[in-house]
Amino acid sequence: MGFNVNLCYHSGFKMQRIGMPKAWRFLTGILLAGMALHAQEATYKVYNKAFSGLINTKEQPQLLYDKGRWLEGPQVLANGDVAISDVRANEALLVQRDGMHFQVRPWFTPAGPQNGHALDWQGRLLATNYGKGGIERLEKGHWKVLVDRYNGQKFNSPNDLCVDRRGRIYFTDPKFWHNTQEKGGEYVYRYDPATHEIKRLNTPLLKTPNGIALSLDNQTLYVADSELAHDPKNKELKHQVLAYTIDNNGDLQNPRVFATIQPGFPDGIKVDPHGNLWVSNGHGISVFNPNGKMLGEIILPQVVSNLAFSLSPKALQILQQHQVFAAEDSPPLLFVTSASNLYVFKLGADF
Repeated sequence: MGFNVNLCYHSGFKMQRIGMPKAWRFLTGILLAGMALHAQEATYKVYNKAFSGLINTKEQPQLLYDKGRWLEGPQVLANGDVAISDVRANEALLVQRDGMHFQVRPWFTPAGPQNGHALDWQGRLLATNYGKGGIERLEKGHWKVLVDRYNGQKFNSPNDLCVDRRGRIYFTDPKFWHNTQEKGGEYVYRYDPATHEIKRLNTPLLKTPNGIALSLDNQTLYVADSELAHDPKNKELKHQVLAYTIDNNGDLQNPRVFATIQPGFPDGIKVDPHGNLWVSNGHGISVFNPNGKMLGEIILPQVVSNLAFSLSPKALQILQQHQVFAAEDSPPLLFVTSASNLYVFKLGADF
């Protein structure tokens, strides 16, 4: 995310002190008339035939842009354009679209920097902002900070976010950018823009929260645990995706390891319309079914930070119910950010 019925297709990875972990500017307005900058960028590994229905394994992606310093947080907007962050360049970029023609241009500079993006139910763009240390929303061309502290204390560096059916924002707050000692740890929060309630969620097993996503039914919360990002040489540190059951009170229960991610560590995570989990990692994207079985992988030349789907039919329907015009993609697309590159893939017939 683009996103499923919970609008939750977003996530993030950064640099120590300058926007990404140890292990891991901008080209203005180049019109790419459906042409790739380079070919043969991706390798597909199929472990289950279902994977071939999810992505077109017979085609290479288009490389839309290759001048990023650390690209992150792709999010398809209601009009079909795509917002992305260049964390190290402190810029937000906009990918303007006309069918399969794409133009990348500067949008907001400085941007904070921002990292993860999401949409709310009114189709407004949300962002995690490292510089402001909070969650913000784009309103009439200006960014409004919604929340930037918990119990009077500033957040560390909000990283990724997603939105549930009730419009509440789940977000992660690791120490990738600011390592403030106010918090005493790295946490997951839920913020309700309607009531302004902010709650720190109890997340057993979790060390360093990064990407975050909700299941289609909003009953499971997935969180990338990227503890290994703090010291990539220490293989004892966590590099996994955790799952939590959300009970009727909104609390998290039944903590469990959904999948261990290699190489490197998980970053962005998204749930597709079939409930599969797409996880970015050290060499590309791994795709798991809802039971945690790996269906296949997309291997790319660089560490992949994040990904976003076209808006799903259900998401389009919900936005239209809120009187938001939304554009439908045909074929459905997958946008992927790596260190310097932005790709677009055509998704498969089963998407």
